[in-house]
Amino acid sequence: MNIKEELKAVLFDIDDTLFDRKNAVKKVIRRIIKKLPDLFSGIPQEKIFRAFHEADQMILEDFNKGESGDVVRDKRSRRFLKTLGLDEDFSDRITTMYISAYPDVSTPVQEAKEVVERLAEKYSLGVISNAFPDVQYHKLEGIGVRNLFQLILLSEEVGIRKPQGAIFQKAAELLNVQPYECLFVGDSYDTDIVGAKKAGMKACWFNSDGKKVPDEDIKPDFEITALSELLSILL
Repeated sequence: MNIKEELKAVLFDIDDTLFDRKNAVKKVIRRIIKKLPDLFSGIPQEKIFRAFHEADQMILEDFNKGESGDVVRDKRSRRFLKTLGLDEDFSDRITTMYISAYPDVSTPVQEAKEVVERLAEKYSLGVISNAFPDVQYHKLEGIGVRNLFQLILLSEEVGIRKPQGAIFQKAAELLNVQPYECLFVGDSYDTDIVGAKKAGMKACWFNSDGKKVPDEDIKPDFEITALSELLSILL
């Protein structure tokens, strides 16, 4: 039996799989710079982007280990400001402005809407994301695909985070399919590929940067550099 006959469901990560988070963050930071010109005066924009990216990456591990969203967001703002040598007392304003601006930014990954629409004709579709509900639903709506998913499972709503196998297994159960009948598509090897494989799902690594597989014992079933490649694999 080939994969097209065995699969019944396709599940996606959101950030940097369906939604171009890197581009979105830059747009949000530009808005913050514009609203706080005196604070960021004299600092090159690329340096500001780099500082936020570094702060964002630093807190990602804390978040995936279970630290609360509010704490993580505050830590990110403080580290961002500290890296730039700016007053950390502005952290609350940075966090509030970021949360306010982020849901309004729509930056879909190329062909995300078209791919989801095509797959919806044949498969049950779902989302599993480690992220905050106050922004994730907006992202799917902005892309124009929220109504195409039978399941949207967010870590902050269910209390389980990738790469824990339980969140993948819960998704399969809610879709009324077996894990082996599911393909999970995500950009993170550590959370998406490892989690899906350990839960018994097939996994497709959206590896647009051409990274090497970190662990030869856990390999994705497929590797793509563009989301549209899914169509030739699954249809």
